Formats: sequence, structure tokens, C-alpha cells
Amino acid sequence: MFDPSAQLLAFNSEELQEKVFPKNVIQIGSFAVNDSVISGFIVVIVLLIVALILRLTIIRKWKTTPTGGQMFLEWLVSFFDKSADEMTEKYSGLMGPYTLGAAAYICCGVLIELFGLRPAIADVCACLALALCSFLFIHTLGFVKNKQRRLLHYVNPINIITDLAVPVSMTFRLFGSILSGMVIMDLIYIVVESIWYFGLPVVIPAILTPIFTLFHALIQSYVFASLTLTFVSEAIETRPKKPKKKRKQKTASPAAGAAE
Repeated sequence: MFDPSAQLLAFNSEELQEKVFPKNVIQIGSFAVNDSVISGFIVVIVLLIVALILRLTIIRKWKTTPTGGQMFLEWLVSFFDKSADEMTEKYSGLMGPYTLGAAAYICCGVLIELFGLRPAIADVCACLALALCSFLFIHTLGFVKNKQRRLLHYVNPINIITDLAVPVSMTFRLFGSILSGMVIMDLIYIVVESIWYFGLPVVIPAILTPIFTLFHALIQSYVFASLTLTFVSEAIETRPKKPKKKRKQKTASPAAGAAE
């Protein structure tokens, strides 16, 4: 009888550890390049090639009656542009392209796992770099919009701690989500390895891997973009000025009026 718990206990933890931590591919002294960094460069090159192809084909031959590719591109750009416009107002021209680029990198950085490569986002340094970029936009636009009023935000030490916690929380939320997805898929592979009837060891991973990976890539891209726009919206929010208290006019007493 098949016992999944015994199968998991019999699994060698070193194999799972290799999946959790990136492996150094190039090592020159203290300089090391792991497999997630290589995946990240591949993702960037692919995104640049795709952008160039779109510029020379769909965008260059923009039609009044849109084709399928043009409709998808319009929907994608308008989705991020509209979201940025609703939350960041006049800064949507800056935040729309940034959130689209960050979401595209995260999505492709996760989907590259389908080609047998380690996800580019499965490295805490890559997640930290994205979080620091968002952190830079948050505080730069906050200072641009509110100027001296933004400095009053740091009078309270709690606000300083809260702001410093933003890149940390965004980093480990993204890293933990991507890492947990990898671990779950490895656990599924471990369980189905001992199921030999009806070809399930081949069928189950072939079905679940694309579904889980695609869903994971889309949801993490959307969440990161939404969090970035939310934090920027809070930073550029202008607080209403406190109304000045009106001074009460002194009224003359009846006794003083009679004396005059």
C-alpha cells in the first residue's frame, strides 16, 4: 500500500536543500555567480528581445482595427497605466511603466522554471533589488509631492521603523512565496515518484507544473505591483492642514461700561 508520509521521510534532505539555495556556477575568489543570476540575465535578454520585436512589428504597424496581439498589448499597458493613474495621479506616467516592467520581470523570472532553470526570483538578492527600487520610488515621490511636510513624517521614530520595514517585508514576502512554490512542487514530485500505475508519475507533474507555475508567476507579479502602488499612494498623500483656532474677542463687562 502506498504511504506518502513514509515516502517523504525517506527523502534525502540534501536534495531539497539544493533546490532551496542557489548553486554557485562561477567562483573566482570571493566573486561568485549562482544559477539564479544567470537566469536573471537570460530573463532580461529575453524581455529586451521581445520588446524589440513588438516595437518593430505590432507597434510599428499600429492599426485602427486592432489584431489579437495589438488588443492584448493595449489591454496589458492600459491595465497598469489605469492602476497607476488611480493610485498615483500625476505620477502615473512614471509608475505605470515601472510596475509593468517589474511585473514582467517577476513573471518571466518564475516561468523560466518551466525550461528547467532555477527561477531568477528564487534568490533573496534579486528580491531585495526589486524591493529597494520600489522603496526609492516611494520616498522620492513622497519628497517631491509634499516637500518639507514629508520631513515631519520622520519626527516620529515609529514612522522611521515602519518605512525601513517596507523593503524588508517586500523582499521576504516575494522570496518566501517563490521559494514555497518550489518546495511544494518538489514535494509533489517526491510523492508521485512511487506511484507507477497508469503513468501517473509522468501525467501529474506534466499537468500540475504549468498550472502552478503560471498561477504563481501571475499572482506574485500582480501583488508586487499592487503593493508598490499602494505604498507610493500613501507617500504622496497630502494631509489636510489643521484649521487655525480663532481667537476669542474680549467682551467688555457691564460694570466697566457703566463706569465710562
